[in-house]
Amino acid sequence: MEEARVSVIDRLVDSGLEQKEARVLVTLAASEPLKASEIGRQVGITRMDAYNTLRRLQDRGLVMATVDKPMRFTSLPISEVFQNFIFEEEAELRRLKAHLSELEQGVGLNQALMDLPLDEPTFTVVKERTYIQAAMERLIQDSESHVWLLLGRWGIMHLVKTGALATVNEASQRGVSVRVLATLDERTLKFYHELDDSIEVRHCDSFSLQGCIVDDEVAVQTLSLGSNPVGRGRDEAALVIEAPEFVSAQAELVAASWGNAASFAAARTRLEEGQIVEPLKVTLGGGSFYQRLKELVASNYQDQHPAGAGWTNAILRRGDEVLSPEPTLPTFEALGIDTSEVFRSVGRRIGEEIAIELQDVTDDDEFWADLSQQWHELGMGELVVDGDPPTSIRVVDSGSCGSAPKLGGPFCHLDEGILEGIIQTRFGVTASAVERDCTSTGDNHCHFDITFTQLDV
Repeated sequence: MEEARVSVIDRLVDSGLEQKEARVLVTLAASEPLKASEIGRQVGITRMDAYNTLRRLQDRGLVMATVDKPMRFTSLPISEVFQNFIFEEEAELRRLKAHLSELEQGVGLNQALMDLPLDEPTFTVVKERTYIQAAMERLIQDSESHVWLLLGRWGIMHLVKTGALATVNEASQRGVSVRVLATLDERTLKFYHELDDSIEVRHCDSFSLQGCIVDDEVAVQTLSLGSNPVGRGRDEAALVIEAPEFVSAQAELVAASWGNAASFAAARTRLEEGQIVEPLKVTLGGGSFYQRLKELVASNYQDQHPAGAGWTNAILRRGDEVLSPEPTLPTFEALGIDTSEVFRSVGRRIGEEIAIELQDVTDDDEFWADLSQQWHELGMGELVVDGDPPTSIRVVDSGSCGSAPKLGGPFCHLDEGILEGIIQTRFGVTASAVERDCTSTGDNHCHFDITFTQLDV
């Protein structure tokens, strides 16, 4: 019952009432006529505050006073309150349309206003979410070539709620290229299906902008966002920018983010099924790949890697003794491909997916217990975790090197990457230092530590 009451109050506030006005209305609608003092006690405001609030509600026709002495108050049923809001909005809309019609007919139009220069850059601040969405809708209606929609995490809900989504679809259907860059959330996925099929949507985890860019000439850029995505957004503000050079530069930045963003299908699969299906991006090293290939083919292998050079992907040791591993994947090394980073990248990807699969395990101790069990069952060693959140992870008797530490360097990097991916996804780690210690070339496998040095906050 209390939840229903709070829900009605929130909807009344979203419709334009102050919090105490909404509480007074809900209280009156659920009771017999009350005196101002009784209303004040039930709502938690002073008697004078109750009188002032009741007067404002009377002025709007939402509250009526009885002829009793002392005076008592009652209200319209809540359904009629919302109907009254609709009548007010429709009357306001008719008034605005009348003004527009008069302007289009030249009634009272000042010629000096018509002669204002239009090529000067302009920057206009718009406040409150409803008016921001209305500005976006007007610009999209006038779009001729292309539209960038920047929706952040909750922007699609605002489009649906204000009805601006229909304008976006109409623009796409008449041939305007509409692209949506957003931070998708499983709670908002359903709204994206209301977009026209011709509209491409991409996901970027770190993208927070909200607004739009139209024809690279005009843009709406949100300056401040309210904390309640379903509220009225009274404190929100946006900048309407009509400066082609500035807007064009902003569009280039958005296009760069677009190129690195994930497709809607890939992001949806990650959110709904916990699977990462985007292509893995791996850096193959710097310098001229062609030149390195040419040198490799033309030169003698011994010239490229003289005996005793000691090059490797991993620093392996037994106690204080540094082991000299056999060359690993020499062709890749000669081409400038950092195989350690390749294996670490693959490992991070595996780790991210493991963390997503276990995201429903909210207790960290339970999470590490489950992971340690899986790690042990796969023959990958014993996990020893220090700190909460972890500051260090040790893998004891790791099976990465297959009983041969000299040949196992790349696979150690794979394990390291898996652990990094798990921690980064679950705890927001952005940097790590790795130390590896190989204890034997026999049955006792390597063990290594991963120390996480920076956490996102």
